[in-house]
Amino acid sequence: MKKYLFIFLIVSVITSCGAKHEGEEKPSIISNLVSITANEDKGVKAALDFYGGYCKYAVGFEGTTKYFELEFSNSEGIEQLAKMAEMPASNIAYLFYKNLKEEKTNYDEIHTVISLADGSKMTFKFTTEQLKLVEARMAVAYKVVGIIKSKNYDAIRPMLADTGLIDYDKNEFMARLKSGDTLFGNVTDGFRPYGFYITKEDGGKNRLHISGVIIRDKQSNEFSIDLYLNWKDDKILLLQYKL
Repeated sequence: MKKYLFIFLIVSVITSCGAKHEGEEKPSIISNLVSITANEDKGVKAALDFYGGYCKYAVGFEGTTKYFELEFSNSEGIEQLAKMAEMPASNIAYLFYKNLKEEKTNYDEIHTVISLADGSKMTFKFTTEQLKLVEARMAVAYKVVGIIKSKNYDAIRPMLADTGLIDYDKNEFMARLKSGDTLFGNVTDGFRPYGFYITKEDGGKNRLHISGVIIRDKQSNEFSIDLYLNWKDDKILLLQYKL
């Protein structure tokens, strides 16, 4: 078990879900020792808007590693994803991180703690260096959905890398993309991420899987892409498009 070498300051506050966040409680006396910034507060609320429930946040140290921690509980959405808790946990970290500005360099890690109704608790830790790369690569997912929205499907073809991960006919795949408009309707609000995970391949490459949903005017559909975390181009290793 990892030993916690040093905890410097912990600041906690309970917030509840709501359009205007009326249920957000004021910091306790000890919390006044450290206050979070407007951008950090915006990140916490972005995660609450997405998942609902309650969020207890904290700022602290493990040794020399400074972290920001978000603990979610009483969230029906997260409860439904309990068997794949890494996805909402990663999305919470991403939603928080992307709302930061200069604060992004203030932390070494973002921690997400998932507290479930059965009393179990899981902690997921993401380095800010990872989240920086994920945020940059997330732009590829938004780009693809933007292309689908504009119905310029052929622009996706050169983005599909010939990796051998899965055998498929690209012409047939393009036809499937087009059929999505007939089945689900036009893309309206674009892409909504549900989370990500990173796996290390043989040879040391980090493969990033991004999962989410395309928001449409009839029915939204699931969508995910796989790409290398450290690559600078927009090549996609695998694109999954559920019809």
